[in-house]
Parts: sequence; structure tokens; C-alpha cells
Amino acid sequence: MANLSIRSIANSCLDVDPPLSVRRDVFGYIWGTMNRALSVKSHLQRIKGTSHNLCLILVGHENDFSGQFDVADTRRMQAGVDVMRELYAQVGIGVRKLYWTRIPLADANGHTIVNAAGATDLTEEWSGDNDGIDVFFVTSVTDAGGWSVRNGPCDKDAQGRTGAVLELMGSDQVMGVLMAHEVGHYLGLPHAGSLTNVMGDDSDGDGIGSINAGSVDLTGAQGNTMQSHCSIQAAC
Repeated sequence: MANLSIRSIANSCLDVDPPLSVRRDVFGYIWGTMNRALSVKSHLQRIKGTSHNLCLILVGHENDFSGQFDVADTRRMQAGVDVMRELYAQVGIGVRKLYWTRIPLADANGHTIVNAAGATDLTEEWSGDNDGIDVFFVTSVTDAGGWSVRNGPCDKDAQGRTGAVLELMGSDQVMGVLMAHEVGHYLGLPHAGSLTNVMGDDSDGDGIGSINAGSVDLTGAQGNTMQSHCSIQAAC
């Protein structure tokens, strides 16, 4: 179908022209083969509609994989993105462009292991030079699985936490739920009061939500909140 032409959508939505690799240039998965089946048709439909972009920042990564992350780690990151894409598709929100970048180990200032305050420091010191929501991958978050602010700013030079910070943890599914959860906060969502929801439950009121591999639901009302965020882009 003409409206789902890979070439036209790659050009109009991703600023990519042939020759192109569907996995690398259209999906944005640069780290080799995927252990998940990819539907090109579904992906084109999602990124053509209301979407946002992600800037994925590997903290302490070296190009020769001598730093904090190995090949399996990077492939788990991109599999997590694919899970997140499926979860957000429930409410009509695509994840359009993926910008991958890294902070070399020598420049990471010890931020490969962070707590809540360290997560804020990391996002204040670094940001991606693009229009994607910054998602930082670290080897350990000592006091949670990840940190974000609710309704985060689109000005990456703003004070405070200007991105989501995630520990690389668990299975591909858990990684995707965690990413969807923290970016969901950035897009304006509070905890949902339900463990089956992507936004999880904070039953003890400590500000840290509980989620698991089954935290997969999003509601229409949550989708409406997310779509009102400044990072959301119109259909292309």
C-alpha cells in the first residue's frame, strides 16, 4: 500500500533515504540481530502516527565493548525498546527515531552506578544533541530500578532531572516494561495503583513504583495524558 511504503515513510518520518537497512535505518536497531520477530507493517503504521523520539545514552560504554556493556547488553537494550513500542502502541503512541550515543568510561564521572541524586546529576551533566527524550542506561541504580521526573521538560538545558535513568536489568520483557514506565513518568504519568499497569503500584507511598514482567496495560486516559506532552510529535 502506498501509505505504508518503506521508502516514503523512511524519508518523511525518519529523514532516511535509500539504500537502507530496514532493521538498522527504519527500526533503529543498530546492535545486530534481534531475538524478537519484527513486523515491518505494524512498525510503519506506528511511527507514521503520533510519536516521540528517544535518545538512548550508554553510560560508560566503549566502542570496542571494553567498558560497562557487552554485545548481549546492547541487544537487550534494543529488545527493550521493541517491547516498549508494543506497550505504547496500545494508546496510539509510536516511538519513531532512536538516537544511540554513549558516554565513554573516562568521562562518566562515576555515574555508571547512581542513586536518585546521582541520576539527577547525570542528566544535568549530559544530554543528547537531538529532539529525543534522553534515556540513560547505567549498570546499577542503587535505590530503584530507574528514575525519572513526572512531566519532564523538553528543554534539556533545564535544571533538575532532564531524562530517564535506567539500570540494565532483567529479561528483555522486564527491560521494556521498565523503560516504558520511566518514560511514562517523563510523559506525565503518575503511578497507576495497579501492578498490571505499566505505571505500576506504589502501595507504601515511598515514591518508588512496583512493576514486573506482567505490568503491560495502558489506559486511554493515560494515553491522552502522554499525548499532551511537549515531546509528542504529530503524524508524518
